[in-house]
Amino acid sequence: MNKKYDFLKVVKHLDKKEYSFDQNIIKPHCIDWRKKYTGTSDLIIFPKTVDKLAKVVRECSRQKIPIIPQGGNTSLVGGSVPRKNRSEIIINLKNLNKIRRVDELGFTATVESGCILEDIQNYLKKKKMTFPISMGSRGSCQIGGNIATNAGGLNVIKYGLLRHNILGLEAIMSDGRIYSDLKGIKKNNTGYDLKQLLIGSEGTLGIITAANIQTFPESKEENVIFASFETFKDLLYFYHDIVTHFSDLLTSFEMINNDSMELVIKHNSELTNFIEKGEYYCLIELSNFMLIPNFYDLIVNNLSKIKSKVNSIIVSKSQKENIKFWKYREAIPPSETNEKICIQHDISLPLENMNKFIDETINEIKKISPDVKFINFGHLGDNNLHFNVLSSEITDHRNLLQNKHKITEIIYLKTNKYAGSFSAEHGVGQLKKKELIKYKSKEEIKQMLSIKKIFDPWNILNPGKIF
Repeated sequence: MNKKYDFLKVVKHLDKKEYSFDQNIIKPHCIDWRKKYTGTSDLIIFPKTVDKLAKVVRECSRQKIPIIPQGGNTSLVGGSVPRKNRSEIIINLKNLNKIRRVDELGFTATVESGCILEDIQNYLKKKKMTFPISMGSRGSCQIGGNIATNAGGLNVIKYGLLRHNILGLEAIMSDGRIYSDLKGIKKNNTGYDLKQLLIGSEGTLGIITAANIQTFPESKEENVIFASFETFKDLLYFYHDIVTHFSDLLTSFEMINNDSMELVIKHNSELTNFIEKGEYYCLIELSNFMLIPNFYDLIVNNLSKIKSKVNSIIVSKSQKENIKFWKYREAIPPSETNEKICIQHDISLPLENMNKFIDETINEIKKISPDVKFINFGHLGDNNLHFNVLSSEITDHRNLLQNKHKITEIIYLKTNKYAGSFSAEHGVGQLKKKELIKYKSKEEIKQMLSIKKIFDPWNILNPGKIF
């Protein structure tokens, strides 16, 4: 155990079940979701109340003990695990898991940060309400971590990012003070909006303990459109027409390229390519919020007015078919893990530049690694492209690993060239710190560091992340 700090003073207000020095308990919390980062810690804390957490942080501030806030540990950039041999303690928020209040009249809910996203959604479903943030990790990710990383997901095109659905926050600041502004009001034009600084700060400015979230009426029914295209341009024109003809009914628009489709079919024997093959595919979800009669017929009639080039198009007729169609998109990330090498990138680009970016980037990467596959998929409706480079059966794996950093550099340079972002929804964490310095302006970095200094003068909150 680290002798520099008095950890017994840190835990003196906690019950024995709220902390552990046992490495068998601590070690699983020191490894990130993708197993790219492994750190060390001498102490993990599972506080059951906000007041107890505040006392822990107050003592950490007094001793200048570095803290790693952790939710479901589903960060994809190493943002929620400690570094090696830095005497960082983990504060896991899983016990702060109460749904404090639901305002059915105002369509809001106050939830603690340790609530699992899917549990919130299931609870609200009983009240015919929904919290529409949707992502593959919804069964294990916690709402506090979602807010700390400003999570995206499948429904951003309809509902916006998570920050657009947060009305109020409660958080522990670096000195142990409790910041609380959980008002369930949409208009509050009274100076600086401090919660927006905490949202997306990856635990570096404060530890989020609760939030007042915006909820919505539950959709009466959904239909999913599955379509295939010969070119990416055709898909883009189709996207424009879908937005034009369906407007507010559109809740998701996902793109999948052919390499992604073949990968999914390869590793999921229950799935077959039942739609006419194309170089690109899309999955579209349309939701019936207003009890529109004959919703399926309305969709088919509107689709008949669209003149974009489409290889094939299918519209689901049941919830069972909706689930089946979505499997083709949701199965991509787990299917990637079955391959030897996958170099992953989470970027965003203006739609008008995306086709040029894809063509140029693929051509340049193929000059140094000609036998790779490109797993391109993502939330087209909000500019998010997951551009992943995957080894194939004939790939020279040693060559690909040697060129890994060069490939990533090509992708980020092209992203910058075409006015995009090197991190669309995953954040910075440990993984993208160098890119932050490289692609953010000096003035932006200066202001971010100034904010960090004000909120966390001793740099004890999630040190080594972002900066």
